[in-house]
Amino acid sequence: MHLFVSRNTNTSVNIQILVIALFVMMIGTFTGTSFAQQFKEPDFDIRGGKVLGFEINPETTSLIISLDARSRGELTITLPRNLIDAKIDSKDTEFNILVSGLNLNFFDEISTSTDRTIVIPFSRSDYEITITGTHVFSQITNTAQLTQSQQIEKIIESELQLEIPNNNAKLLIFSDTQWSGALQSSSFDYTEINGQGNTGVIFGCESLLGREGIFGAEIQKTTQNGYLTVVAIQNQKIISQDSTEAEFGGVLINGNCNSSFETGLGENGNGGGCLIATATFGSELAPQVQKLRELRDNSLLQTKSGTNFMNSFNNFYYSFSPGIADYERENPIFKEVVKIAITPMISSLSILNHVDIDSESEIIGYGISLVLLNVGMYFVAPAIVIIEIRKRF
Repeated sequence: MHLFVSRNTNTSVNIQILVIALFVMMIGTFTGTSFAQQFKEPDFDIRGGKVLGFEINPETTSLIISLDARSRGELTITLPRNLIDAKIDSKDTEFNILVSGLNLNFFDEISTSTDRTIVIPFSRSDYEITITGTHVFSQITNTAQLTQSQQIEKIIESELQLEIPNNNAKLLIFSDTQWSGALQSSSFDYTEINGQGNTGVIFGCESLLGREGIFGAEIQKTTQNGYLTVVAIQNQKIISQDSTEAEFGGVLINGNCNSSFETGLGENGNGGGCLIATATFGSELAPQVQKLRELRDNSLLQTKSGTNFMNSFNNFYYSFSPGIADYERENPIFKEVVKIAITPMISSLSILNHVDIDSESEIIGYGISLVLLNVGMYFVAPAIVIIEIRKRF
């Protein structure tokens, strides 16, 4: 009897071990499926910085590239079509590319049947590149079980957890088709935008002359089928939203922004937008405005003397710039005069974006040199010309 019980006990133990082993194998199988989202990094070459990592976001069909940018440079990356692609009706369409949240409208691309190689420029202040297509290889995930509206809500919730720098707002566009339209705010004039699929556009929305900042966006589907949802967020809140599924349907949203103009300073004391340059060149995304922003953030605000200068300059600049910016929008001739007047100054200031400033003495030295250069351009050179003309006549 004792031996019989012992054998039965051993058999029971063996069965338990077998069940546990099978259970572990099943877990391993499901776990392997769950972590199948890992992928081989695409081939790339970078100048002026370092790639910190890649991430696939199946919800937005995007490839997110983290950067350590050390100067102006460019990233040349070859994207396998079985990793990410952008197609409409089996035909190639352009990727939507954001560099630190700003739309990149022009870039070089070479396409083959197996991959697409694109060249993406960046500046020293950039930290992230987002490439959005129409599908990625890991798109079939648990989110596929969610409805379209649930996926959008999930993305919006995620966006609301993020802080948008410099008190800016963000326009979130969700669609499964092509769309086009325009965006405008109290910080910049009418700006056309277009694309396909999901994308996001960061934009400024500052107040002018004590009035509350406002914005408006009108986006329309360029196809009969599909859906379109547009959401504007700022300070982790939704400020306006609407959607449509109508044929060639459009969405118009507008509202008030939470502005930081009253102090003349941005959220972190870094200064608001450059109102005159934005009004002159038509958009905060204009290259000339970007140069001024990079100069402020990457050079002046990196030193104590530069920060003190910006604080004093802001108090002076914002005392008159809103009126000039408003008059530019009302008078195109005056706008062109201002453009001619400030273009040489912006070109000279952009020198600071190409030099390394590591000490207080260097920023002071470069600052004095630029002041003298601009005095020469705007006063000395015209004075010499006038004197020479008077001598001849």
